[in-house]
Formats: sequence, structure tokens, C-alpha cells
Amino acid sequence: RLNLGSVVFGLTAAWLVFLIGLLLIKKPIPALLAAVAFGLSPTFWSQAIEAEVYGLHALIIAAALLLLMKMTLAGSAHVRERLFLIVAFLTGMGLTNHLTTVFVVPPAILLLFLLDGPSRQPPRRLVGLLLKGAAVGVIPLSIYAYLPIRWLAVTGEAMGFPRFLDWVVGGRFQDALQWGAWLHDPTRYQIVGRLFLDNWGWPSLLLALIGLWYSLKTNWRAAAGLLLTWAGFTFYALNYYVPDLAVFLIPAQLVVALFWAAGAAALLHLGRGRLAQQPRNSGKIGAAGTPQAGVVLLFFVPVLLLAVSNWANVDQSADDGMTAWGTAVLELPLAPNSAILADSEKIAPLYYLQQSEGIRPDLDIMVLPDEASYRAELDARVDAGQTVYLARFLPGLEGVYHLRSAGPLTEVSQAALTTLPSDAVEANISFDSVRLVGYGVQPVSPFDSEKLAATLYWQADEHVSELLQVYTRLSGENQPQASGAVTGQHAANNYYPTLAWRPGEIVADFHQLDLPIGSRIQQAQLEVALAPPFSAAGDLNWQPVAEIEIPASRMRNLPHNVRAQIGGFFVTSINYPEQTRPQSDLPVLLSGIAEDPDMLQLTLESTGGSRGLGSARPPGESAFKTMEPVMSFRLVETELASGQYAITASDADGGGSICGWMAPRTAGCELGSVEISGVPLPEGAYNFEDQFALLNINVNSPILTPGGVLELELQWQSLQSIDEDYTVFIQVLDASDGIVGQIDSWPVQGTRPTSQWAVGEQVSDPYRVQLSQEMPPGEYRLLVGWYLLGSLRRLPLIDADGAALDDKVVISGLQVP
Repeated sequence: RLNLGSVVFGLTAAWLVFLIGLLLIKKPIPALLAAVAFGLSPTFWSQAIEAEVYGLHALIIAAALLLLMKMTLAGSAHVRERLFLIVAFLTGMGLTNHLTTVFVVPPAILLLFLLDGPSRQPPRRLVGLLLKGAAVGVIPLSIYAYLPIRWLAVTGEAMGFPRFLDWVVGGRFQDALQWGAWLHDPTRYQIVGRLFLDNWGWPSLLLALIGLWYSLKTNWRAAAGLLLTWAGFTFYALNYYVPDLAVFLIPAQLVVALFWAAGAAALLHLGRGRLAQQPRNSGKIGAAGTPQAGVVLLFFVPVLLLAVSNWANVDQSADDGMTAWGTAVLELPLAPNSAILADSEKIAPLYYLQQSEGIRPDLDIMVLPDEASYRAELDARVDAGQTVYLARFLPGLEGVYHLRSAGPLTEVSQAALTTLPSDAVEANISFDSVRLVGYGVQPVSPFDSEKLAATLYWQADEHVSELLQVYTRLSGENQPQASGAVTGQHAANNYYPTLAWRPGEIVADFHQLDLPIGSRIQQAQLEVALAPPFSAAGDLNWQPVAEIEIPASRMRNLPHNVRAQIGGFFVTSINYPEQTRPQSDLPVLLSGIAEDPDMLQLTLESTGGSRGLGSARPPGESAFKTMEPVMSFRLVETELASGQYAITASDADGGGSICGWMAPRTAGCELGSVEISGVPLPEGAYNFEDQFALLNINVNSPILTPGGVLELELQWQSLQSIDEDYTVFIQVLDASDGIVGQIDSWPVQGTRPTSQWAVGEQVSDPYRVQLSQEMPPGEYRLLVGWYLLGSLRRLPLIDADGAALDDKVVISGLQVP
């Protein structure tokens, strides 16, 4: 119902944009196109299809602006006063939904003075009207009275005025609002400017500027009110440091749409004037002004192109909101009346299932605004004897608490685990001073149906003096093992390094491994190694843990549907990346029905001829991991030039192929297309797992000041298409590896999530790292790297052969004199 409500609010807001544009320019076609353009703008579209406040926020702002436009056209002072009071009521109602509704107040007052200022109305009457408006605006704020009533019913304690006020004014987010940022942080202008550009593109923004000029010329009072509205919301965005900054600009984008309509009207006016000068028999005037409308539609093309390119970002049809993950977590044997401290992504499914479905009502599930709040909440609850689980990364716990996995959650405790759980299988596998004393395996993970879940139980008889990581893999018929680099992680969901383990303590350590894909039941062996970070697979002492029966894969419907018969393989769908780098692997996944899959082979073909990707035939090095009905290819081609290539499948024995219903038999079938784009690793750059290149680190000054700020700028380049949103970490360390300054953020102050980077795009990423007051003279180091918040996995820094060297770039030479 809430999702549907957002859709209704969004559609109504777009309809009001049309009505405002019609009042502003008196031309229906530009007004209609502006409303559609606003509805298709990426940010507004994304917020109008989910349970969020911004669809309703846009509706209220649009309704207020419509009334303000009516004020500029009203001939009666009495009508204008009535409209002003309605705007005041709407503003008060809007404040109960989103506090930035307050930016409607300045344009309302401005228009009131422009239309009924002291020259037209007695000052006393004007002041009285303002006071009346303030009183009317307060009335909807009575909705807030529900908060203390509900608080008492839920918690059993009075809310209290300080807590009530903190909720009303959004006290949790006040630290993100820095009113002086527009003066001292020029990066904010780049960020906000880019958000407008991303939503409209240069042609539409230019048209909006023309519309501003045209509006000032034709109805300057209305234009002034709209411009002040735009300036208020834009100014707020310049000073608000949050990752989802784009949503706070939606009202400003709404104003841009109105100026866009005015710009289109200006072109119509200009075109009509020129056409009127032509002789009537020249044949250049179409019926009902069609040529001018065509000009407007031409300017609408960039908006449509932006909408098409944004479809993948707003399409939520395959997103279940992590419901399966949340259900599996709440079915874990979590301690009664315990707490889960989650991040902003994982709180949604957990809290929804608890509140709406009534699952595990005894748990305290919460999200907090910052790292300090999480730590304070965790310490207080653990000290009070409550069991606490983490569903987010929180550093600095390993030296204070005992940590262990509870599935994907991490349990934080003051007491060590000293006995194996009853459902664990006992084992005794030695890795020098560390033993694997037990394990538990689920062939299909309840948290991800395409993975295997395993919990390992480690025990150290004495203090471990070496930093070791846990490496896991499945070995079997369809699991060819890599000989290069593999990725390890710290125990307990990457939280608990071996240096922090206490002698005798049992450490529960949860892992998920990719399941092989195949139509037949398979036998696989879970193997484990314990070794220093960045060890190569061939150097690891792999130990067998358990024989596992892998169930057959279900038939999968992959993203791209095809209908083709290649020899004995009937292909129904395929998945592949639409872009890849030169000199990199190309993964291809085929789904279908196989009579004889051994003869299937793939090639890449271009207009200049074909080059082989590899073959799925078993002899020699197998080019595929699994058997039918889903075949997974990881094929390598290092010599191809940049360009577009067709993925073609054929029968290795020369059997014919049928590429569609009733199609003639051919030698092979084109199943898709991939672009190999020229983004090789730049010379001298640091390579983070072939995904990001760090081109440059520009530190303003190597001289550090205790309590001061270290300013630096990172220059990144994306090396391939990236689906995940990675977090940059920056740390300043002293000689004893103590952290004296740290920032963890999405790039460009949280406003450039990596999933939105174009392949090959270069991104300038500035930072201001606040330093500790306690920094004695000496040498310091700067650490820079990436990690994925959901798994806490850091991206390894790799060499030319793909071997992992480290998980960070280290820059020395910083010092405190």
C-alpha cells in the first residue's frame, strides 16, 4: 500500500507540474512534455516507485507552487490572501513529511510582498496576514502529537520533550548539515551541478536557462518565486553531507522542469514569429503550428534518451528486498531478547519481517546514524548483559570482545565460546598451532540459494603470533581449481583476526561458497586452508573437511531469452556482461536442454573476421565449469582489439544450428553481443582486482597538524562494468599502526556510487580527513583501499599476473614535526 501510495503521489505531482506549466506559459504541449520529463527524471522516477517520503514531498511542493502561480494571476487581494493561507496550511502539512518543505515559505512571502506590498496594503494588514499564515501553518503540526502517544504505547515510558523535539527536527542527522559548506567546500558545487546534469543533460539544462529568461520577461513575479524555490532547495543540498543527496533536489528538479516548459514555449514563440513573416503560399506553415511543436519534441529527445538509459537503475522487478535473506536470519537460533545492530540496507528486511509479519518480536532491531552511536549502543547493551549481533561493519572490537559468526551475523560477547554447539560435526584438523575442531555444512545456503553455507569452528591452544586468514574452496569434477591468487578472509565474517584469538576459545566462522551449476547430483569436497593474506592457491596447504552432495540445479531463466538449437543443445536463455576489458576473462552462462553438450563451442565474431573464445569440449583444459542444463563458460581472449563482438555458438562437429522458430539451418547462432572497450590498465596505476585503477593520490601537504585536517584527492578510473557499490577507506596510521584519522565513504562524499560509473570513466574524489588531537611528532602513513560493506571484503591490489599483493595502497612520508 505504501509503494502504491508513492506511485499515486508521484503521478499526481507530475499532473500538477503540467497545470503549473499551463498557468506559466499558456501552452499545453510544452507543459505536458515538461511534466513527462519530470516524471522520467532518474531521481524522481526512482523515488516514486518505492515506499519513500519523496513522492508525497514532490506532491506537496507542486501543490504549493500551483497556488503561488495562481496568486500571481489573481486580480483580487482577497483571493490572493486566501491562496496564501492555503499555502501556509500545505507548508505545515509538508513539514510533517519532510522538513525541507520550509523552503516554500520564502517564495510565498516574496510573492505576497510583490503583489500586496506596503504600496498596496497597509503594513498592519500585511503583518496580520503573515501572523495568520503562521497560525494556519501550525495546525497540521498537531499530527506530531501522535509520536508521544505511540512512544508510550510501544516502550512503556514517556517520550519526554527533549526526545520529542529531537525526533521532530531530525536531530540524528543534524551533524550532516553544515551551513558553511557552500563557502569553504567547492566540491559541493561540482556534486550538485553533476546531479542536475545527470537528471537532465546539457540540452535540457540549456533549454531551462532559456525558459528562465523567457519567464522573467513574460511573468517576472512568478519566475522570481520559482527561482527562489529552486535556490532554497539547491542551497540546502550544497550544505547537506549525505550519500542520497539527489533526493533532496527533487523540488529543485521540479522547478527545472517548469523552466524547461518555458524554454520550449520560447522556441514556439520564436518559431511562430519567423513563420508569420513567410508568405502564406510558401508552404512552410503546417497545420496548427506543427513545425513549432516538432521543435519542442526534438528538444524532448535527450530527456527520452536519459530515461531509456536509466531504466536499468529504476527497474525493481527482480528485487525482493532481501526478504529471503531476512527470513533466514530471523530463523537462526538467536538468543531471546537480543539485539541486532544493522546497516541501512539490512535493517529493511529484518525490521519489515518483524513488524509486519510478526517474526521474532522479542528482538531489538535498529539502525543508527554513525559509527560512534553504534559503538555506544553496543557497549551499553553488552554491559547490561544483552546478547548483541552485528549486521554491519564496526571496527575496533577484536581487542575488547569475543567475536563469532551466527550465520551472516556476528555475535559480540564478553565471554568466550568454549564448547562446540550440539549441531556441529566434530573434527580434528591441525594447522600448526590452530585446529579445526568442528564444522557444519548446508549444501544450499538459506541466505543465498546459489551458494553453499559452511560454519567452521577454530580453536587455538596458544596465542597465535601470526596473522592468518581462512581460505575455502569446493573441489570436484566440475570445479577446476585455479592456480593463481585466491581470496582469504578473517574469521567470524571477516571481523576476528587470528592475532586477537584467546587460547582455548572456539571461534565460529561462517562462509558461503558458489555452488556448481549442473543438472545432476554432484559430489564435492569442502577444503580449507589457513595461511597469511594474499597467498597463492598453489602455495596453500589445503585440508579436506567434508564430502558434500551438491543437489542438481533447477532450470534457470537467465536475463536474455533466446531460442536456438546448436547441435544437441537447445538454448533458452543466456547471461553475459555487455562490456568487458581487453585482456580479461569473459564469463558466459547458457541455460537450456542438452542432448549432447560436449560439442558446444563459442566464438567472438566481428566484421573483420572471427576469433575464438574457446570451446566447451572436455579434452585438455576444460573451458566450462559445469554440465547441462546450465553451462558456465569462463573464456579468455587477450588479443582482440576494442570494438563490438557477437557471441556465436556452434557445434564443434559441424552439425547445423537453427537460430529461431522456423528459421533455416545455419552453421551457428548469434546469442548476444559484447563490447570490448579500451580501458587497459594505465601505466603506473594501482589495480584493485581489475575493477578500479588508482591513477593518482594528491596530498596537499605531507606535514600533519594534530587536530587538523589532511586534504587529499584520489583519481580513480573504472576498468570494467561494476554492479556493486564499493566503499573507499582512508586511514592515517602512526608508527604503531594506531589509527589517527579515518574516513569510510562512497566516492565524492557519498554521491558517486560505483555501480553508476561508466566503463573507463575517471572520477576525482576529494577528502578531508579529520586528525586526532593526540599525534606526537614522528612518521605517519596513509592507507587507501576499497571494500564491499555487505561482506566486508576488501578488494585486493593485484599485479600484472593477477596475483594479490595487498588490500590497500600505502603512502609513507607523512609527518608531524
